[in-house]
Amino acid sequence: MARQLPSLNQLRAFEAAARLGSIKDGARELCVTPTAVSHQIKALEEVLGRSLFHRQVRKITLTEDGRLLSAKLGDALDLMEEAVEPFRSHGKNRTLRITVAPFFGNRWLLPRLDAFHAAHDGITVEPSLSFDYVDLGTSGFDAAVRYGDGEWEGLTAHLVFRDTLRVVCAPQLVEGRSLPLTPAEVLGLPLADARCWPEDWAAWADEAGEDIAVALNLTRHESRAFMFDAALSGQAAILADHRMTAIDEDAGRLVCLSPIRVKRPQGIYVVTARTRPNPALAAFVDWLREVAEVLPQTVAD
Repeated sequence: MARQLPSLNQLRAFEAAARLGSIKDGARELCVTPTAVSHQIKALEEVLGRSLFHRQVRKITLTEDGRLLSAKLGDALDLMEEAVEPFRSHGKNRTLRITVAPFFGNRWLLPRLDAFHAAHDGITVEPSLSFDYVDLGTSGFDAAVRYGDGEWEGLTAHLVFRDTLRVVCAPQLVEGRSLPLTPAEVLGLPLADARCWPEDWAAWADEAGEDIAVALNLTRHESRAFMFDAALSGQAAILADHRMTAIDEDAGRLVCLSPIRVKRPQGIYVVTARTRPNPALAAFVDWLREVAEVLPQTVAD
């Protein structure tokens, strides 16, 4: 019995526009004109006998029928992509579009990305540095590298590493002192942290066996990037994972003040809205984990 299917071009046009939330963006992804996508969607609506979009000036939103069809069609196309993946030419390049916070991208990922490309011929990672949390379901990105506790609603999160925090600061903040410092000496310095993770200093003090019931000389910053700026400029000591400070420590811009470390629940994750396997993304995640396992040692350790 013949399959009762609409035109595949109609389905692809609808799925792209629905996923990206835009006729124009769907057309760009499919390398056709917006008019062609609009015609394909209208033809699909005629075949199905129902509206799939609410059309407004320069904006489209899915109807309830459109939302249901979009979800099922996306799963079906993922299955088709998964089915043909093993038969692709091994010489064909796969591109991963990844959105990354500038702090992690500039400090950790970009300096190492050439090593990934050298080890994975045929996979190209295209990082886009942005402070914004993009909608991975509609943006066209394959994944995002995010910092947090791994809980992002509607997304699949792959852990790269969780933070193991150490105390670092600029050398001028402790000039003339012998390192390592005692925990009490550390806690007597000007300190800084990030607003999203206010319990880090308490956790480190507890690990060090120190009571911090008394008020600390603590400045709270809106982001980890601002916190690091405070450390590099000599304003404060901070808690940070060595994977994020190694370059600055090697260059003498930061020094480790104590061998005491504390493990924390937050860390780096690769997150994606896709539910089907993506071999290129899996290779990228595995590589990130391998590189993250290498923890160089410092004098204060």
